[in-house]
Amino acid sequence: MRLRSQSDVEGRFRRLYTVWVGNDPSQAKRMNVRSVEEKAGRLLVSLETVETRTQAQEYVGKHLYVEEKDMEPAPPGRYYVHDLIGCSVRSGGHTRGTVTDVLLMPAQDLYVVACGGKEVLIPAVPAIVTKVDIEARCIDVAELPGLFEDEHED
Repeated sequence: MRLRSQSDVEGRFRRLYTVWVGNDPSQAKRMNVRSVEEKAGRLLVSLETVETRTQAQEYVGKHLYVEEKDMEPAPPGRYYVHDLIGCSVRSGGHTRGTVTDVLLMPAQDLYVVACGGKEVLIPAVPAIVTKVDIEARCIDVAELPGLFEDEHED
């Protein structure tokens, strides 16, 4: 099966023996990996129970999930999306909201922050995101005029 990887860790899938395949993690099916090839930017994965093209068609559009214990550590200064979601966001000494999603964009990622009934998009660049503490579940961002509207503003 041909996969589109969202990992930028070289050789990431060659070190996997078990994956979960499905529309979401709660409904995914555990499958053993037979082999993995990376050719010209494409990832070709063979799963033990998928023998024919017809069987492979059953998995078109599905996601491949990896258990946390099988994940590579994130490179320094990089974070997994699932680790960022749920982190509180602070700016100017105040908690402003919570990360609800991360948009993986070509120029930089954007943190989607639920803030006072609104969504705020925060570019994940060092000039704006000043500190990420996954252990404390907190992200500090620079104070930028207009980024977070205070309740007393119109």
